[in-house]
Amino acid sequence: MFRPYTDWERSAACLDDLRLGKQRVEAKQILYVFLRKLGIVRDGKRGWLTHPIVLLYFNNGKPYIDDVVGFFQACVKEWKKRGKQNFICLDDIQQFIRQIEKTPGTPITRLHEIEYRRILLIKNPNHYVKVFSKSEILEVLETEPIKINGVNSWLFKNPAIYKRVMQKIRKML
Repeated sequence: MFRPYTDWERSAACLDDLRLGKQRVEAKQILYVFLRKLGIVRDGKRGWLTHPIVLLYFNNGKPYIDDVVGFFQACVKEWKKRGKQNFICLDDIQQFIRQIEKTPGTPITRLHEIEYRRILLIKNPNHYVKVFSKSEILEVLETEPIKINGVNSWLFKNPAIYKRVMQKIRKML
């Protein structure tokens, strides 16, 4: 889930259409994984059980359910606000979600926000240079990436490409 801000609405509003559309699907998939890991849903599917983002939100069996649901709802709201049709909802799993012992708050920290902004700038610089404030972009440009599994670990596999993209972004300012 792309969370350049802890605030759900702000995160959803800044995302480009491609990522915003996918966030609705991914949030629901993560909720399904929680239900599978907790044995509430037994459909035999095994995907994403150990994905680093799932583990971050799963929180050792007391997931940040409200955070995932809130982000899902913010993405759906933003999707509709952009004039898109939405065919995804949580109605089919709402009764199961209520059964889960949850942790309040969010696992997203300031470090996550910065690294998500870094990744989004790399993925679509033309969009995100216009969306993020100059100070947010400079913060990304002036700091070295800090590896967060599931968020940006692929950056560390090819630092030359990363440096080229950062130079391109610097020129765009």
